[in-house]
Amino acid sequence: MQATRGPLPSTLAACLFCTSLLCLPGCRKEAAPAPQNTITVVMDTVAVPPGMVQDLDGHLYPTTVIGGKRWMAANLKTAHYANGDPIPYVPAAAAWEQLSSGAWSDYNNDPNYEISFGKFYNWYTVMDPRNVCPSGWHVPSDAEWQQLELALGMPPNEAGAMSLRGVGANVGGQLKALPLWDAPNAGADNSSGFTAYPSGVRANTGNSFFAGAQANWWCTTTVDSTTAFQRRLYYSSGGITRFSMLKGFGSSVRCVQD
Repeated sequence: MQATRGPLPSTLAACLFCTSLLCLPGCRKEAAPAPQNTITVVMDTVAVPPGMVQDLDGHLYPTTVIGGKRWMAANLKTAHYANGDPIPYVPAAAAWEQLSSGAWSDYNNDPNYEISFGKFYNWYTVMDPRNVCPSGWHVPSDAEWQQLELALGMPPNEAGAMSLRGVGANVGGQLKALPLWDAPNAGADNSSGFTAYPSGVRANTGNSFFAGAQANWWCTTTVDSTTAFQRRLYYSSGGITRFSMLKGFGSSVRCVQD
């Protein structure tokens, strides 16, 4: 005799019809936990104020437009090239004197001077293809300095001279800040917004001189194998000097926008 099979219990019957998409009441199916993905969002919240430029070390520089070009209105302070490579710091006089590659230092190796005066760089730093200026900026040539001078009233017949020029037009006075210069700070009115402070110079022998009395800046243009053009302002004159400087000297740098 064959046994008869009665109806399945209702709970079991329901479970036979339970699928991954549908489960009837009375059948429990534990859902696998949803995968958890962690997303990290990095946001740059530091905005460079309008009219300023920032270097890789985070220094902010005001700018001013002279002769159709935008110039930094403060001396460079960076310790890195634009690609991120460090510029060697060489405080020792004996080591500085032997350099034939880029380096920086401070006036008298005192970082407090950097606040107003910026760093000193030798000419090899200025000419390094990694660019000492922030990306989109460069060290000016002699011709770009002349363009600035002419815009401030330099007589064209004086622009190419290797001497103190532009005295009558007060070209240097228009570039000089009022504080920190030795008296009389002749002609200083900073009407150009260039804000030049008397940062002095570091000789190729490693000694620092003339803070308070002079400001000196590199040009990229060479004069000969051992010297390159610079510009100099004096405390005692409203002019600006175009002259040649040994490439091993440490001087200030201003950058101009590309």
